Amino acid sequence: MSTGPVVLFGPGGEPLRAAALALAQAGRPIGLATLAASQQQEFATASIANELWALGADHLHRVLDAAEPTAARAFLAELEDRFGPLAACVIDPGALPAIAFDEWSIDEWLPLARQHLAAVLAAACAAIPLLERRGGGTLLLARHPLPAGAAAAVLHAALGALPGALAAEYAGRPLRFAAVEASRLSAEPLAALG
Repeated sequence: MSTGPVVLFGPGGEPLRAAALALAQAGRPIGLATLAASQQQEFATASIANELWALGADHLHRVLDAAEPTAARAFLAELEDRFGPLAACVIDPGALPAIAFDEWSIDEWLPLARQHLAAVLAAACAAIPLLERRGGGTLLLARHPLPAGAAAAVLHAALGALPGALAAEYAGRPLRFAAVEASRLSAEPLAALG
């Protein structure tokens, strides 16, 4: 198994918790960061960080807006300073809500698009050069079931296209991009590092 920390970006919740605990049990240093600087994500990821602390796992937890490229880059720089070169990146955009299109307001849609698209892209953009610099690595994107609703379908389709598009763009480089069902997130980071 390669050495170095694994970073987990996401809103918290069971898929991210399962991945963090599996990595901790394997003795991997973990970076844990929110996608949005919201109280809900702060509490959800702090709960995971507390479990990591109780296990004695090496970890770094930060609440940040990952859609801000400087925030994601600064977090990853701090993680590497503490635990060494980044080995893998896992991004869980979280589940999409099932809201009928004519019931959405733009005030509801924009924060979701920021978390599910802008933050995912900015986190990936910050992690990929670090993975490449260390000689290779994996970026995993968690996929949640598609709820009903046109707006959710647009976000789901964009996320579904991302791993393949990145793989095509970075072809020939020592990088792996994959989507994994959120329910399998506990096993996939370890398999990617094996």
